Amino acid sequence: MIYSFGAKNYFSFKEGLEVSFEFNSKVPKNISNTKKTSPVLGIKGANASGKTRILTALKFISNFICSSFGDDVDDEIAVKSFFDNSSPVEFYIDFSILDVRYTYELSVTAECVLREALYKKISRKTLIIERKKNTIKHRTSDFAALDLITLRDNASIIDTALQYSIKELADDLKNIHAYFDQARGNVSELGLIEDRVIYDHARISEYYYKTPASLEFAKKIITNSDLGIKDIVIHKSVDESGNKKYFPVFHHDTVVGPEARWLTYWEESDGTAALYRRLFQYWAALETGGLLLLDELDTNYHPALLPQILDLFINEKTNPKHAQLLFTSHNLDIMDYLGKYRTYLVSKEDGESYCYRLDEIPGDIIRNDRSISGLYREGKLGGVPKL
Repeated sequence: MIYSFGAKNYFSFKEGLEVSFEFNSKVPKNISNTKKTSPVLGIKGANASGKTRILTALKFISNFICSSFGDDVDDEIAVKSFFDNSSPVEFYIDFSILDVRYTYELSVTAECVLREALYKKISRKTLIIERKKNTIKHRTSDFAALDLITLRDNASIIDTALQYSIKELADDLKNIHAYFDQARGNVSELGLIEDRVIYDHARISEYYYKTPASLEFAKKIITNSDLGIKDIVIHKSVDESGNKKYFPVFHHDTVVGPEARWLTYWEESDGTAALYRRLFQYWAALETGGLLLLDELDTNYHPALLPQILDLFINEKTNPKHAQLLFTSHNLDIMDYLGKYRTYLVSKEDGESYCYRLDEIPGDIIRNDRSISGLYREGKLGGVPKL
């Protein structure tokens, strides 16, 4: 579970960004559901304001922690400072795994790690590992096995340590690695990944076929979305070369003669196809209690469908493992649905971005009896394009 994360000197966020999932004491119980953190945060702002960079910052942290050792030794670190200045880019993330709370800090340039540190909250916040460049400056006795590893300029100490398969290695690093390895979505460290690249419908159809629970999950949402579809069946075929192929058939309510009408994936609407392609990621995140990062969540979706998507994470019955969703959207109705405690705005002035949660705005401009989207349209909250 993520409490908060941030970055400084990262892309257009020169002075930094900080995003918190935590609810404060002022949050109504019908919003918090007595939870300390929100399972959902939405990000709004003008085009090119820096919305996507909030997602890529979290994606970078996740990837660096759990997969940076897979890069070649001479590869640069996939990070960019504010207008390519020479100062380091800094990150932090505050999170918990198995009821143990940690803070991870990282200072990097494209060439190397300058500092990496891990804190653990036992009775108080305690530094348990610290490296400066490729030298371990501090480690508690639980991490004595780290003395056996050789650090690299472009790889995290966590991912590096796990490559050595040291039996004496403390479980903390294994648990942290496993948690961040589950981060999913449609962004890389550098930005949005196009649907055609990440959502290959043939590969996804194979996943649905081999994971029946995920297909049932997708079918339930699609059939409940007033799309005229009553069933989805995945068929498997084998071509002359012995290659297996998987393709979906969508059964519709409309009856022509004695049998129901059916359509292939290619004949369905863009909205139905988009739902079909993306729902496997929602299911996987909810199943593992992981993190889902979605840029432009509302693309191809009718506005009335969005609350159903968000409720998958907000409702404890469908999200018992406390998965979290962080997303961007241009849909204004989402602001009213999420409210001020679960909505961030991003603005940009003179090329520099900054962000804030709506409940951080002082005064009583945002009240329960006023439409947030209306205030946003009027430009009273910031984060709107100046056309």
